[in-house]
Amino acid sequence: MTKRIFIDDSILCKLFDDNSPVEQAAARNLIGDVENSTIVTSALSLANFYEEVTIRFTRSLEPVTAKLAVNDLTELTVVQLDSDLVLAATEIQTSFGVSMSEAITVEAALTSGCDFIVTEVFEKKDSVKGIQIERLKNMITAGESTND
Repeated sequence: MTKRIFIDDSILCKLFDDNSPVEQAAARNLIGDVENSTIVTSALSLANFYEEVTIRFTRSLEPVTAKLAVNDLTELTVVQLDSDLVLAATEIQTSFGVSMSEAITVEAALTSGCDFIVTEVFEKKDSVKGIQIERLKNMITAGESTND
């Protein structure tokens, strides 16, 4: 059975983070595992990714490179933001004490039927509304981390 995995912008950014080669490899492996999973992200995550890699990265990507990356990432299943999703996210934000961005991620994952969310930023929670939160660093095998 194919898993549906939601990845947020923190994982998308790891694809281009040369300063963290182990996490970069883990993110690439996760996205490259097309036989066993469907990778889902959101329009918000794509926008945040573009801003992060062009402005905040230590070695920022050129806008043309970042645009090409966003174009390639649209091949993933992308959850669009609409008013219903944002309203549902406001309930998650207030009920679970997460940021609005995290609440949108959870709602987008719920809406798209994901089994879990892979992120580097949800440090406070292990699950929200029944969706398991996995951190990329916890998914790295011991063998990968010894190559650091």
